[in-house]
Amino acid sequence: MADPTRPPADWQAVTGSATAQSTAVSQLQLQLIKDTAQGKTALINGQLLYKGQKYQHYLVTDISATQVILESNGQRHVLSLLNTAIKQYD
Repeated sequence: MADPTRPPADWQAVTGSATAQSTAVSQLQLQLIKDTAQGKTALINGQLLYKGQKYQHYLVTDISATQVILESNGQRHVLSLLNTAIKQYD
């Protein structure tokens, strides 16, 4: 007997370019946000980026203390830090 509370297998299915775009964004990993003399910088997939710079086909439009906002083809994407603990380095 099937579990009646289990959603159908295709409940998250998305078609066309939305799937490709979602997959591309999910492959971006925000690793670090750091304040520098030039402003906030974000480390995305091993590349340091400042506001206004491009990474692949994404434009970095904003960097806050816990997230980065990217734009691509008129779509806004938000990458958030998973661990927001502040570390003190000597």
